Amino acid sequence: MNKLTPRAVIASLALMLSFSLVQAADESTEDMTRLLKLRLGTDQVEPAVPTGVEGVYQTRFGNKFAYLIGDGRYVFIGDLVDLKEARNITEVSRRELVVEELASFSEEKLIVFPADNEELAVLNVFTDTSCGYCQQLHKEVKYLQEAGISVHYFPYPRGGNRGPGYSDLQKVWCADDKLAAMSIAKGASAGSLTASNDCESARYVDEGYLLGNRIGVTGTPALYKADGTMFNGYVPYQQLIPQLVNQ
Repeated sequence: MNKLTPRAVIASLALMLSFSLVQAADESTEDMTRLLKLRLGTDQVEPAVPTGVEGVYQTRFGNKFAYLIGDGRYVFIGDLVDLKEARNITEVSRRELVVEELASFSEEKLIVFPADNEELAVLNVFTDTSCGYCQQLHKEVKYLQEAGISVHYFPYPRGGNRGPGYSDLQKVWCADDKLAAMSIAKGASAGSLTASNDCESARYVDEGYLLGNRIGVTGTPALYKADGTMFNGYVPYQQLIPQLVNQ
């Protein structure tokens, strides 16, 4: 039987100690969220993580961020701001969530109006064909494309499957020429929607709606930069272009 050398014994003990500390940390953060889960009546609460502020831990449920103190006895919901560095800690986490969620919606599910020539930026848009400001924005997409901006459309029927634009969004996503169908549905081009709303791609409309809800979309158009920064509603192209390409 081989005997362990002192060095091997030390290494083994260090590994066991490391595992124990990780396990203890996991149990500690799990315990911190226990009361929050109880009060919310759900287990869908993310594990608590340190914020860099002593005694303050960040967690998330849905698209809301919360901060636990006092070993999880107290919670406040809102933005945590570092005044010295003028940095919104919550906004950083919120943008990371948006980027992660947007990436989960594969490009084949999007309707993309590509930039003319070299792509300098991407604008992600949650849209509804029945939305007036969405229609106005779509008429300005050509200017965004000319400026080197690709527009990635995500379907977001206001009101879900009972919303006024739900069926038309499905027809757009089912169309052979989705770009032309989008322009027709938004009144930017003459014609009528001839595609069926019963196709494999129609389910992307429901998926887009759920995705938007996960990141906090409450209305359309909802505009997001590639880094997760959100614009508040419709922004005219004259103001939008410099904010996208002059970063």
